[in-house]
Formats: sequence, C-alpha cells, structure tokens
Amino acid sequence: MPALPQLYPYKAGPIEPIVMPGEIVGVWVSKTYHFYKVSFIEGITRSEPIEVDFGALAANSSSAVTQLGVLEMPDMEFGQFRCEVLDDISAILYQGRADQRHKLSNRVATYTRFGAIKDPDASVGEFYVFEDNLAFMQAQNQTDYNLAQSRIAFWGFRYVCEETKEYNWTAQKLPPSWTRVPATAHL
Repeated sequence: MPALPQLYPYKAGPIEPIVMPGEIVGVWVSKTYHFYKVSFIEGITRSEPIEVDFGALAANSSSAVTQLGVLEMPDMEFGQFRCEVLDDISAILYQGRADQRHKLSNRVATYTRFGAIKDPDASVGEFYVFEDNLAFMQAQNQTDYNLAQSRIAFWGFRYVCEETKEYNWTAQKLPPSWTRVPATAHL
C-alpha cells in the first residue's frame, strides 16, 4: 500500500524529499499559491561548492545582507535546503532582501553553530527557494574577537516542476492533495 503524500513541508529528522515525482505542490509566492506537478527530484549533497563564506568579520560586527547565489534555482524549479553554520557566527535568513524569516513580533531567530545541539538534522531551519525568489543571509559576529571567515554549508533537494493549468488558488480550484511550499516570507 503506498504511503499517503506528505501535506506539510517541515519534518523532523534527516532531510527527505517532501514529495515524489507526479505529486502536486503549491508554491507560496507573492501572497498566493501557484500549483505545479513535480517531474524530477535530485539530491544536493553537502559539499564545499555549496558553502557561502561571508568573509572576515571584526568583533561585534555584521556582514552586509548577502544574496545566496549558489542556491538560485532555474525557471520551473525549487530547492529545499537546510544549513549548518561552520564558524562562530549567527546568521539571519531573508527571502527577498528585506523579508526576514523565523521572525517573531520583536525578535528574529538566527542560525548558529550551537543549533545542532538541539536540532542535529537542521530541520527547524529548513527553507525553500523558488526560481529567482532569492534567499539572502546576514552573518553576525557576536563575539569579542575577529573572525577570518564566516561560513555556512547548505544541502537539500532540487525539484523540477511542470505547470498545472487545472488548479487555481484564487478561483479555489484546489488539488485533492498537495504539499505546501513556503518559498517566500508570509507577509
């Protein structure tokens, strides 16, 4: 008997694909869901080419908000990513240059080296990038010493999609089952 499709994107434990080829996703972009059928999935291994180094940071300083160009996706594709902070920094995720993720009313949760103690699989910080809806990060050195490098490693899955004309969020023509993909901040 086949397993029921996962109807939610975040799952504790080691990273897994959120859907299989042939399944429908609703990608949240510009305050609405756009529906696509997944046609192909490929793993993105954790490796040096998928690292971002925000450079040397002086004590108690921050980098500029930096585009994560290595995570940019081609048209009709989205990426599911997790990350690990490799150096003694904290980092804020943005989807769009100004839209912070993991945000509360008065605080923003950050990625740190110590996150792996409570969340060894980095599941809580999972995020998605769709086409050119770019992700950005800002690294912060909150220590009292200078850092020569400030690196974050990424890994995940790449999903190739096909348009589906039969489903439409605005007209409330929804698929019978679909997985929600938050590819931009919910504003």
